[in-house]
Amino acid sequence: MRSYSLLKPFASRSAGHFALCLCILTAVPGLTTNPSGAAEREPSAAVLELLERSDRPAGVVFEIIENDRAALAALLPEIRANIARLREDDPDFPVAIVAHGAEQFTLTRGEAGQHPGLHAEVEALVRDEDVNVAVCGTFADWRGIEAGAFVDFVEVAELAPERLDDYRALDFAIIRLRPSRLDAPESTPREFDFGTPWTD
Repeated sequence: MRSYSLLKPFASRSAGHFALCLCILTAVPGLTTNPSGAAEREPSAAVLELLERSDRPAGVVFEIIENDRAALAALLPEIRANIARLREDDPDFPVAIVAHGAEQFTLTRGEAGQHPGLHAEVEALVRDEDVNVAVCGTFADWRGIEAGAFVDFVEVAELAPERLDDYRALDFAIIRLRPSRLDAPESTPREFDFGTPWTD
């Protein structure tokens, strides 16, 4: 199973920087766009609250765990807004992404043809924004998907909850992002469900 050092993406960062654990999504209808065509969204309330604190954590992890593959597409504008807001104060805020629900499977090689925009957005975040994106190898194995099925720019962590615990041990805050009904894409691989996340 492919695995990367937790600290590798942050080796050159100071302790005061933020790490964001994010799941990445394609643009959704109903959002305003900037001149380049990228969807825009306000930062998450949890991010704005964190920035008001005097005792900021060493990093931030955005966690996504949903029943829906569509969750990545729905949340991408909010994720980008969060990155932009956090990097207003420090352009070098470390960013990491942990997706460990059904949404992670849109990042497999076999899904690249169905979700080219999503793959391009995630790869650009990794390459251009220094974002670390991780999925759960154990959950993938439960669904009969090998670690090698994921695209190269995605890290396959052995167990996502343990990866999140590693971040907590480094004094990172965990912020879970969830899509709303207003975020539901017009066309999705599965019915967009707002119920409980995967538990098995």
